Amino acid sequence: MRKLIITFSIVLSGFAFAQSSDNPYIYDEPSAEEQDVFPSNPGDPNPAPVDQYIPFLLLTAIGMVVVFARNRKAA
Repeated sequence: MRKLIITFSIVLSGFAFAQSSDNPYIYDEPSAEEQDVFPSNPGDPNPAPVDQYIPFLLLTAIGMVVVFARNRKAA
């Protein structure tokens, strides 16, 4: 019970400190010049094409669940 209370208090304090807004740059809007600077914002026109592989990844995950369930049942 004591570990649960300690863990809960650590998590709760993390949320409390995340709400503090002493950062002076939090509300600054970047200028147009800062957005076009190459090192800070290269602007990749072709991001990672994960959307193309979603059906394959879903079938792979279902297959892995079936294989691991059969192996666990057999053991």
